[in-house]
Amino acid sequence: MNSVKERKPGSELGRGFHDIGGLAGGPINPQSTDARPWEKLSIVVGNALGLNGNKIIRTDETRRAREELGAQLYNELGYFERGIESIRRLLVEKGVLTDAEIESRMRRLAEQIEKTGR
Repeated sequence: MNSVKERKPGSELGRGFHDIGGLAGGPINPQSTDARPWEKLSIVVGNALGLNGNKIIRTDETRRAREELGAQLYNELGYFERGIESIRRLLVEKGVLTDAEIESRMRRLAEQIEKTGR
């Protein structure tokens, strides 16, 4: 059997692409960075929709939604991007919002930011 350092995510039976625990991940930058405003907001949105808020989504559902992103998208997105994408998918899945509603709102926000800078 390969050593832990040689294994790739998803290469073992029962180990998903997202399960990287115990695998070599390369060097870690020890410098702390400030979270960007949208990253902070993504946590607020998750809390507002979760157990401490409106109870629309649950932790196990967000975990499932992240795992269902697929290896390519999961690896392309950053931590906060995966979180907000999983929330988006769950809201559509549950009929709270539609893709069209989300896209329309995103377009309006982009126009507002372009005009006002915020």
